[in-house]
Amino acid sequence: MKNLLIIVSLILTQSCIAFAQNYCVNDTIVREIQFPLTLDDKTEFFYFNDEWIPGAHPGLVEVEAIQKAEVKNDEYGNRAIFLTVSPETLAQIKAEARKIWVNLDTRCEFPGGNGKLKEWIEENIRIPEGFKGSERVFVKFTVHPDGSISDPTIFRRPSKNEAVNQEAIRLVNALPKFRVKYYTPQKKNFHLTLPITFKEPGVIFIRGGESSFINQFSEIEPKIKQLYENLVFATAKDPDFNITDICTADFIERLEKANDSDSKGYATWLLRSGMQDGDDTPSRIISIVPSADNTVIVNWSDMGHKGSTNFTLVKSDGEWKINNATVPEGYNPL
Repeated sequence: MKNLLIIVSLILTQSCIAFAQNYCVNDTIVREIQFPLTLDDKTEFFYFNDEWIPGAHPGLVEVEAIQKAEVKNDEYGNRAIFLTVSPETLAQIKAEARKIWVNLDTRCEFPGGNGKLKEWIEENIRIPEGFKGSERVFVKFTVHPDGSISDPTIFRRPSKNEAVNQEAIRLVNALPKFRVKYYTPQKKNFHLTLPITFKEPGVIFIRGGESSFINQFSEIEPKIKQLYENLVFATAKDPDFNITDICTADFIERLEKANDSDSKGYATWLLRSGMQDGDDTPSRIISIVPSADNTVIVNWSDMGHKGSTNFTLVKSDGEWKINNATVPEGYNPL
């Protein structure tokens, strides 16, 4: 028993060091380290009674409570630490792990950092012969666990110039492997969307009709984030937030009418997945991206369900505000 405790202590010491390198703890909230990824950046996986529990780590259990410790490959090929504890201890670990928020979203970046992606596109894009003006297309593609890319398709509206669509697809197919990091043992494919801008060679463009929208996006973005945090996901309570700061009166009225159960409330579930349940992953915004025609794409993770909501903005009282939005499939439009 003494030898087992010594071995367990050594394993826990190394594990906690690795855990500390990957997480920083603030009360019961665990935040992952951010980009850029480093070559030796990796996640340690811990199993308790052959079960991987999100947020659970050796620091949640006393050394004396560990009956057995073993380092071996899990079913997904990860070198992991397997700890055996009593059923009572396992229940305590699960209860404590539920208090910890862990961002389990897969992280990936362009080699050398995401800032290099723009440079790579500018160096490798081939503007079609005779192309005039300026245009942006979005390409959606699959990223595999090894960072390789496949299945690029034009997302939303394709260009009327087929040569532009073909070049956007060619460009994405030519991308080098991305660097990928998983925070769950099972590694699955995931999807990314890349905006690619085509500009007529040698011409300088000054944005016209959308210039106000683009210039004010730095003010629009935090308001949309507040909308989601305070109403859609209800993960925060900001006393300064007011829905009228980001939504038109007409849009607010439609949100109120769509809420059959509470005439004074808003049907905010129409701005998320529409699902009533999911895993224990807290709902959050992944990204907010400006698009064409004064629209914004909000990519989110809703209790583990990932998706996006498209907002259309209009100028109201001198400010850009949401006037329309897509809703989950099966619901009536707003």
